[in-house]
Amino acid sequence: MLRAWSDAPAFLLSCPGPLRRHHAAVQPISQLSLPQCLLGGEAQLRAFAASLPNLAPRLFFMPLPELFSGPASHAALQVAVGDDHKVSRLVHLRFGGTRSARIMKAARNGLVLAENHRCLPITASRHPFASGLVLPADMRRVFAYDVAVPRPTVIGGEALSMTPIGAEAIAADLPGPKPRGQLREKTDRDGLEVVSLAEFRSNAWAAGPVRARSPHLRAALAAAAEDGAPFVLLPWNLDHPGSTVPALIERTLRLQALAAPALRLIVLPFNYPGQTGLIRRMIRQLRGKTEEGAEALPHVFVGRLTDLQSLPDLLALSRVAWVDGNDPEFDWTSRRLAACGIAPVLLAAGDTPAPPGGMTVESDEEMTLEAETAFGLLHFRTQIPSLRALRKLLAMTRGLADQTPRKPAGRRRGRA
Repeated sequence: MLRAWSDAPAFLLSCPGPLRRHHAAVQPISQLSLPQCLLGGEAQLRAFAASLPNLAPRLFFMPLPELFSGPASHAALQVAVGDDHKVSRLVHLRFGGTRSARIMKAARNGLVLAENHRCLPITASRHPFASGLVLPADMRRVFAYDVAVPRPTVIGGEALSMTPIGAEAIAADLPGPKPRGQLREKTDRDGLEVVSLAEFRSNAWAAGPVRARSPHLRAALAAAAEDGAPFVLLPWNLDHPGSTVPALIERTLRLQALAAPALRLIVLPFNYPGQTGLIRRMIRQLRGKTEEGAEALPHVFVGRLTDLQSLPDLLALSRVAWVDGNDPEFDWTSRRLAACGIAPVLLAAGDTPAPPGGMTVESDEEMTLEAETAFGLLHFRTQIPSLRALRKLLAMTRGLADQTPRKPAGRRRGRA
């Protein structure tokens, strides 16, 4: 896959995320610790790197590729990667969405794409990157998990060549099977962080790790043991302005009583742009728009996996996930979850086949979303389950959770 750039003395990998979690401008991939490693650009970076074991000594992570743009920074970079050759021979691979694409000046730049921009904004500003199909001019190549997608162009209109990525790269970093027991007591080294929306604090979430075991989660686990209502995972792409996840949470809360819920939601934010305002805004909306208001917040959880060795702890909580079919990363997300041993239920926007290891439910109601973004005002025509369809989904999900086998996730390794 990287044959054309095999002469590179080093491959520099980057993705969006909060900078405060990184202690160096360049570090070997073997030393990398990311805030969230289950979904999104961070997980794609880790899995991609794990699928290329022969290149491991030449793989490095840089949180801010645009930092290296002059002779002094280039000299420091060459010291960090152990290379005394020209910067133009280095390769920078960017992970995450097209709107978050960044380049490293003087290097050869490529984008690793897990997006399928079928649901483009119906109106967009004049910003060159607003559509999601335009990349910086210095981008040279696109590596895509699905090449049958709209082909991005660089500024100026030139279409980029697209190189397919093998499906094995989706799960190459997953840990081997481990015995599953009950959810362990929280320690400072645990890699699963879960708090309720009532407990959520922006500073603690951004700085991480969230150390204390959530008392609201303890209470929910005890209640679930009595009423049998399962936990359901709900991935949320924070870098997609047309996400229907906040609206889906609101509708789900409307349809169930807090004292006798059909299920309990654990929201999994990914592609975190470093701005916790998105999560806080959702909390404000739920507080203001749901009938129970603030009383509902201790019953909805937000979580992330910071260490894949803690994947069995997540599986102890839930084996079923709802995947927003409006999200451009829905296919990669579904396949990643299935590889982890989590059954994805795709809330399909249009005629979309069921994901491997999961099911599809049609989103039968149209919704237009307006989002003020760094690229101007965007409007998206999305699809979401109606209240009637959502009632059926709640019942189906509960049945699926009861049927899902309880066994540890296996390890899959391969080369892209």
